Amino acid sequence: MTKLWLVCYDVSNDKRRTKLAKLIEQRCQRVQYSVFECPLDDQDLNYQLEKRWLPVLKLSEDNLRVYPLDQVAKEKTRVYGSEPPYQPPDYLIL
Repeated sequence: MTKLWLVCYDVSNDKRRTKLAKLIEQRCQRVQYSVFECPLDDQDLNYQLEKRWLPVLKLSEDNLRVYPLDQVAKEKTRVYGSEPPYQPPDYLIL
């Protein structure tokens, strides 16, 4: 089941930061410079973390945080000056 995750990072190196951002943008909606809303199921999130996102980082210098946003959190989210929390489409056109 797809859930909404808030993913944010602080990466000290420009090259690693750019690479991580590009990888996250493949699956998630950027809402601020280093903050993304990600509609992923648990298995896909774990895959993205373990195989794609975390290998880019140097964890002694960088950090990545992933927060679950359940339906109650989504309903209580207040957004000013931009779009409401990302809602993935029910279909995908390829």
